[in-house]
Amino acid sequence: MRTKNELYQEALRTVARRRQTARAKAEDARAEAEAAVPGLRHAEEEVRVRGIRCALAGAAGRDRTDAAAALTDARKKLADLLASSGRPADALEPHFTCRLCEDTGIVDGRTCSCVHKVMQQLRRSEIEALSSLSISSFDTMELRYYPARMDASLGEPVRSYMSTLLDDLRGYADEFDTTSESLMLLGNAGLGKTHAALAIAGEVLEKGFDVIYVSSPDFFSKLEALHFGSDPAGEEEMLLRTAAGADLLILDDLGSEFNSSFLISTLYSLLNNRLGAKLPTIVTTNITDGALLEKLYTEKISSRLSSFVPFLFMGDDIRAQKAEEA
Repeated sequence: MRTKNELYQEALRTVARRRQTARAKAEDARAEAEAAVPGLRHAEEEVRVRGIRCALAGAAGRDRTDAAAALTDARKKLADLLASSGRPADALEPHFTCRLCEDTGIVDGRTCSCVHKVMQQLRRSEIEALSSLSISSFDTMELRYYPARMDASLGEPVRSYMSTLLDDLRGYADEFDTTSESLMLLGNAGLGKTHAALAIAGEVLEKGFDVIYVSSPDFFSKLEALHFGSDPAGEEEMLLRTAAGADLLILDDLGSEFNSSFLISTLYSLLNNRLGAKLPTIVTTNITDGALLEKLYTEKISSRLSSFVPFLFMGDDIRAQKAEEA
């Protein structure tokens, strides 16, 4: 899990590599064209010389009319020469991925949007590597896996209830910003809680926000190993700081980790810091009993989680249904 600054630096390196690749390909194309097209090298040199003369005339305050006309004529001769060989006018120019910044990463002194796009792609890849599911959309959550039977506790069929619930979560993703509420997706195993959380993550990433996804047992186990073991690089602090400061934190499968005093204090600190900063968090858990939640995590943590908007998932284990279909 990389910090936002680490993602930014990696994105800049990615964009720089794109520029180097584009320039190298242009040089190869130029060498190939010059070898194949007689007079091409002379035509290029003429454009270069005429360009310098035009610039010097302008810098000296002289009339640039004749110099500009000569430059235009030289460029036309070069373009005609390329066209006669079946090459486009820009055949000798680098073809950059981002035309806005020409793969420099900077436009008008500001970070180009292409850098932010690469950051989103890097974070998406990181989340997909950490989760058992690729980030997917709500469209891949098929309602047919939720039973059409009436549920007395809901007062309606499970399928229609889940349709409304998923629509509400989709709306949350569509309207997300850093002032959005925190959510708790709860229900029995195999009902799509993680899938829904990752669907939200995908849409929120597309909106340009930074999303951190962690599996609760893996995350706290790693923190505890760093805390009580060797951590010369300060990775524990970095992981906690990254999770605490993300635009959206997804804490998946809370309740399946090994409970310890370290877990309790670290989880409380993480939740408290994010609530204090008014940053949204999404927690998924199989624990539906509030009393059990308080027993496991203490009253202080339970009270923090009670401020999260609950979304109770209902139905039958979807993974079991899909296994039967396979």
